Amino acid sequence: MPETHPPNHYEIDLLEIFQTLWNGKWIILAPTLISLLAMFGYLSSQKVSFKATTEIRPIPSSIEEIYMPSNDLGFFKVSSVYLVNKYIEQLEERTVFEEGIVKYELLDPKNFDDEQTFNEAVVKFASEIEILPPINVDGENKGTMRRNWLIEGEYYDKNKWKQLLSYVDSSTNQNVRNFLQKSFENALVYAKQKEAFNIEDINTKIMNALSDGDRETSDRLAYLREQAAIARKLGVAKNTLEAQTFGIKNNMIANLQTKTPYYLRGYEAIEKEIKLMEERQNKKAFIPTLLKLEQEKRKFKQDGILLDRAEALYKNTPIIKGDDFLAASVSVGATKFKQDKNSMMLVSPPILSGMIASIYLLISNAMRRRKDNSVKA
Repeated sequence: MPETHPPNHYEIDLLEIFQTLWNGKWIILAPTLISLLAMFGYLSSQKVSFKATTEIRPIPSSIEEIYMPSNDLGFFKVSSVYLVNKYIEQLEERTVFEEGIVKYELLDPKNFDDEQTFNEAVVKFASEIEILPPINVDGENKGTMRRNWLIEGEYYDKNKWKQLLSYVDSSTNQNVRNFLQKSFENALVYAKQKEAFNIEDINTKIMNALSDGDRETSDRLAYLREQAAIARKLGVAKNTLEAQTFGIKNNMIANLQTKTPYYLRGYEAIEKEIKLMEERQNKKAFIPTLLKLEQEKRKFKQDGILLDRAEALYKNTPIIKGDDFLAASVSVGATKFKQDKNSMMLVSPPILSGMIASIYLLISNAMRRRKDNSVKA
């Protein structure tokens, strides 16, 4: 006789569950559809925000080459790296973002109580726009790399956001251009002023050297006249120094010469020396320090020629010439927009409503079965 088992009230009958859900399909679909329609209605009345990511690109090598002749002089160097850094410095001041937000009405002044509140909101909005540097991460994320800077922000109107980016790019490039023009002009004025000061100083040194030379010549002539007078008085016409020291060892001559009176050279030689000094036409040749001073002066004047060349070459760069100057550029057309958060908002409520309705059906069915079993018992 086969063994029978009493029914287990805790067993799960999957077929019965599916049957219950199918029978109550309209109870499940109704709140799901209502929730879905409600979400569509809500989102259609709301401004759906997105996250925008835009790349900042440096100038191409073809433009960078235009600066090479000016850079070769070494006075005022401009490179793509230098230009990008100045571009980023301008962005980080946030002024261009604030101007663009107001200009293109990314915030409506009507939504604020007063002008101060509006201005504070503009500053806050601009401060929340991220300027992300390039990355090159090794280790676990080896190979993850981003070569260029990025601008990231959140807003709901793509067209207005692109207008903001275009304004920011144009204004920032103009600001960098103005900065470079002013920097070059200041550097040139300073360099020319320094050159003028250097030449003025060296002229003063040259005049002092000439004056000192005249004084030394005058003192020397006074000394020679005195020695010549002594030689005449003593009747020393010719140099007697060699005759007096003849036969003395060589190592004694230097000491003897320094101690022996100059008039012993004889008044003929001394008076000849006086005459030659008085008839000198080129006094500069007898001033030892003058040549070095004149060489320094020549160098300063040549530096002035270098400054003139630097100015001429600088005027041919995009900073001055034409309207095509770029420090960097924002890829407005290549901006990437993402709305992942809003998509989840749209899907989650209908799914949740369907799950609640399904659970309600299963619980209702279980309670009904329990009640029926109680009645039969």
